[in-house]
Amino acid sequence: MKTEYFRHEYTWSNHCITGNTLGWGITASTLKKEKNKLRELEKLASSLEPDRVDGIPVEELVYSPSCGFVKMIGLPCKAGEDNRNNKIVYLYQPEDKKTDAPNVYLAPERIWNQGEKEYLPPAEIEKMQVSPEKILIEMNLYDRLPDFLRVVFLCLFETKQSLNIVAPSWKKEDFAEKARKLMYVIHTMLPSPVRKKAGYVSFTEQPLHRVPFFFSTAVCGDSCLNLDSFGKESGEHSENRLEEYFFYHLAELYVKKDSLYEKFMKRASDYLNSDSGSSNELSKLEWIFYGMCQEAGGESLDKRILMPRIPELLYWSSKDAVLGQITEKIRELLHRASWQNEEAEEYVHILLEGFTKRAQQEICEEVQWVLQNLFSRSPDQRREILSFIREKNRMVYGILISANYDQKGTFSNEIFEESVQSFAQLSTYVNDLEKSGIPSLLKDQIIMAGIRLLNERLFEKERYVVFDRIIGQLKREDQWADILKDFVEQLEKQVDGLDDRQLETACYVEELLAGYRPKEAKGILMEERKKRTNQEMHEEEEQDAVLVVPVEEEEEESFPEFLLSMIPQGFLTGCSLYLSSYSLMIGHWKIALGMAGIWIILMLNYYSMMLYKEKRYPFWKNLGGCVIMGYLIETIATMILSQKIRLYYFIILGIATVFVQAAGILRKRLRKEEQ
Repeated sequence: MKTEYFRHEYTWSNHCITGNTLGWGITASTLKKEKNKLRELEKLASSLEPDRVDGIPVEELVYSPSCGFVKMIGLPCKAGEDNRNNKIVYLYQPEDKKTDAPNVYLAPERIWNQGEKEYLPPAEIEKMQVSPEKILIEMNLYDRLPDFLRVVFLCLFETKQSLNIVAPSWKKEDFAEKARKLMYVIHTMLPSPVRKKAGYVSFTEQPLHRVPFFFSTAVCGDSCLNLDSFGKESGEHSENRLEEYFFYHLAELYVKKDSLYEKFMKRASDYLNSDSGSSNELSKLEWIFYGMCQEAGGESLDKRILMPRIPELLYWSSKDAVLGQITEKIRELLHRASWQNEEAEEYVHILLEGFTKRAQQEICEEVQWVLQNLFSRSPDQRREILSFIREKNRMVYGILISANYDQKGTFSNEIFEESVQSFAQLSTYVNDLEKSGIPSLLKDQIIMAGIRLLNERLFEKERYVVFDRIIGQLKREDQWADILKDFVEQLEKQVDGLDDRQLETACYVEELLAGYRPKEAKGILMEERKKRTNQEMHEEEEQDAVLVVPVEEEEEESFPEFLLSMIPQGFLTGCSLYLSSYSLMIGHWKIALGMAGIWIILMLNYYSMMLYKEKRYPFWKNLGGCVIMGYLIETIATMILSQKIRLYYFIILGIATVFVQAAGILRKRLRKEEQ
């Protein structure tokens, strides 16, 4: 089967078709009147450098958006009276620029008749007849097809460097023909949109970067593939097992001529032609291929291989419909697998490490599935993982505990039910939710729980303080104002029956209402408090005028009570004396002076506390008792030679002092309550 291609000739001339009066340009063409296309072809031809040593034709294939696949053959020549170096480039252009089969690289390399005029008739080119398998076997690539595919795909998708295909054993006269054959094989393996990238140059002796592939007889680039030794090398396997899976099975399908290969190529072409195939194309194609293989009942990869790449897949699938379908199938496969608790915990860690704002919904759904299904029989371990999530990412934790909070049997419902038992727990719960955003229905449930807790102990002021802070976090001030209004109206009706403590709380509620809605707070409760305060002050003034208690009639406290109040201060005095003595002994007089100052402050504080005691000894008695007890404690400590025993001595005395002081405080409180 033959196909017609347009021909063009580019060289130095004084009669270029595009209008140049003197210089480089198209001198002959099948399309004389289409100057825009010819100018584009001139740009392409100007970069081709012929081989000036042996005069071997240099071929180049590139894709131009305006001209399609263009094949160029460059030869050196002489021009002008001074025989200066020149070049002539023959170009072939397909009639249909939209074709995705670059058969134009099969154009002959014959030198055109120099007698042809400016108009060149189209050339007929036959399609390649030899099978790709024979070419691969001939070039020792058939047994290493997965590795060859990896090199080709990585060159086109991942790396920015051109691939230098080195063939030292090729004869120069056969070089162009063999390069065409290999490029024919490469193009048959590629999806349609990628073929436009797969341009090449043959033959060259210098590195090129304008095309992804260039052929040479010796290494002249950083990235190279030696055809003579490629089939004999052991090769290095990639650590990416999904990549290994892709190239191995793709090569297998290509060799077997499996229909799945053509289906994948069509799907890959459709995907790459869409806007979604803009970056990380190769990794995305690997996932698409794996999904198609699973649909066809192909070999599956172990979940431990897939787990590290799941966050990456969830990120892409969040805004990619094609990958979204693949992701759902892969997640189904993972969910059907058998899991150990250690594997599930590792999976959660991987998902949290790969968390992104864009894929937060997908990642949270996956973590929720792990917690709900894999740890349903291990609630303690689930709590540990939830604690880890709370510490690692508060946003994810908030999303997890707010999802399905109203469904019985879920871990989020258990957390919600535990959190509404007290205001302290409820406040912590709301703090955890705040970073992730609280759903509207959940806000309603939190407010209802808060109202229930308020009704349990209606006159505890601290509860209103905490709930007011929670309302601010929920941003439900209007609803809170309605609730406060109802509370105030109820309290106003029973204001006469409220005691002083209840009235104090009721006034605080009224003040809260005034802060949100000043016009609706009538001030009835605060007026009642003011009235009672004025009345109490009047009664106290009358009592002060009648009752005059002389100072001399104050009763002294009993001796046991004196000992109980004096023992803690005596212990502190003993410690100060010992530390001061020890500091002077080792020469640290500043520490001794500081300890003395601290003891003076302690005694002043002790005296200040004594002023408020109803029954007390004179201060000089307390001072004397503290000094005597302190001296005894310090003397005993100096007599103990063992530092370890001395340390235990002070520890035991300190613990005893704490118990004595606590017992004294408790006794005083009980006495006041009885009164």
